[in-house]
Amino acid sequence: MGLTFTNTAATTAAVANRFVASANMKVGTYTVANASPAWSGGCFVTVTHTEVGGGVDTLGTITIAGTGLDGQGISEAIVPLNGTVATGTKVFRTVGSVTGAGWVIGTGNDTIVVGCAAGNIACGSQGQLGGVLVNNAVAATVVISDAGRTIMTIPASQAAGTFYDLNGVDFGGYLKVATTSTNDVTVFHTGTSPSSYAL
Repeated sequence: MGLTFTNTAATTAAVANRFVASANMKVGTYTVANASPAWSGGCFVTVTHTEVGGGVDTLGTITIAGTGLDGQGISEAIVPLNGTVATGTKVFRTVGSVTGAGWVIGTGNDTIVVGCAAGNIACGSQGQLGGVLVNNAVAATVVISDAGRTIMTIPASQAAGTFYDLNGVDFGGYLKVATTSTNDVTVFHTGTSPSSYAL
């Protein structure tokens, strides 16, 4: 199987309101502020709930519809959690719509924001790594991981042009690149398998 690549050239910190800015909960469609994460890969979608008025509403579900890294349409229903963050399990490259259902107002109109969890998901299925190229002088660590473990950590202060040969290293579930600074790295990896092929 051939390799593709994903470049990460900015911070991959979580953006809690990337897709829907703070809005009153409702039954219906929310306004989508941005259609994709700030980085070039995908993300897990987060829903953050805030209680208003001293009583928790009936929170219902929030359905996210968009595309995965394989370009195919996907959707996921996320159940908000009282006063905290609920994180989905599907990798979205784009978000086309966010729809609330089953919400019932209580003492006050609770609010939500919808965003993306930390980390640039480069591949949304199992696969193999080819290598990692450092494109600039790394200012902080870069962590490459999959669904079960940290595969490698690139330390700070690595020189531009450093290449880590990882040919044949397997990853499972997904492949994620995480950094908290303005680093620039390119990861070479197999592409996302269509969900009908994924094991």
